[in-house]
Parts: sequence; C-alpha cells; structure tokens
Amino acid sequence: MKNLPLALCLCLVISAGCSGSTKNGNVEAGGVVASGAETATPAAAGKGNAPDFTLPSLDGKNVSLSEFQGKVVLVDFWSTTCNPCLEEMPHLVEIYEKFKAKGFVILAVAGDGPETRSNVSTVVHQKKMNFPVLMDEETTVIARYNPKKDMPFWVLIDRAGNIVKKKNGYDPGDEEKLAADIEGLLK
Repeated sequence: MKNLPLALCLCLVISAGCSGSTKNGNVEAGGVVASGAETATPAAAGKGNAPDFTLPSLDGKNVSLSEFQGKVVLVDFWSTTCNPCLEEMPHLVEIYEKFKAKGFVILAVAGDGPETRSNVSTVVHQKKMNFPVLMDEETTVIARYNPKKDMPFWVLIDRAGNIVKKKNGYDPGDEEKLAADIEGLLK
C-alpha cells in the first residue's frame, strides 16, 4: 500500500504520451470548447496567428510553416509509439490526396526522440505519407502548440495563417468532420 501513490503517478506519466482513442475534444476559433478539451494559451485556443516554426524534415531540409502561407495547413503532431496516431494516419493521407490540388498541405510533426527516430522512416513508408514529415525530437514546437503534449494532436490553419481549430485524440469518424472543415476553408 505504501507504493500505491507512486504506482498511480507512474501510470499517469506513462499514459500522458498518448491520449488514446477515448472521448476527446476540440478547441475552435472564438474559444468555443467542446467537452473533454483543454483550454490553453491564446495561440493554443484557436485565437490569432499560428506561431511560425522551422524543423528539419526527414530528408534533412529545414521546413518552415511560413512557407505555406496562402494554403490551408494541417499541422499533425504524432509519434511512432502512439497507436491512435498510427490509426488516424491513413485517414489523413486520404484527406491530403483529396484536397492537395486545391491548396491543402499536411505537416506531420513527429515527436519521436533519439530512441525511436529510426522508426519514423519505416512508418512514413508503411502509411504512404507523401507530405512533409518534420522531426521535433526536443518537442519544442509540440510544446508551443500543445503544452500537455497529447497525441495525436492537430492544428488546422486557414490561408491567412490563423488557427481555426485544434483537436486532441482520435475517434473513428473524426476524419469526416476534419474533411468537411478543410473543404469549407478551401472554398
């Protein structure tokens, strides 16, 4: 019984890296928060411009968010050790294929550290991720957009560079809502 508090803390720490596929929430523009969502800083709560960042891509080139000004951008924070991230990825690939010709891009920001970095290339090929995959080994960009570092976690940015929606977690069917949001922003 003495170790029960320690065991509970360890369980919380272990589960913090991946939010799972349980009920989760959105943070939408205007500060409307759906159940299960976390409120955060103005940038994280869907208000204002998306903070610019530069990260190395898998092929070694530096990629900045600002390069995609004028496009609708989904910044997807994921990890090879996050099962819901891997479950969601084929849907994101499908959405990208559907809308890329209309000015949509996905920046997949991998939060894998040195111990799992080598898995990223394998997953990218397995999941047929044909959009930029960026490495955030220090999780500095992830922390800026998502201080709790939940995964999967994505940020939808309009053509003007404003955050319009954020979502943590993945439930089957989420991709349909996301596709509708993207389609609306591309009109």
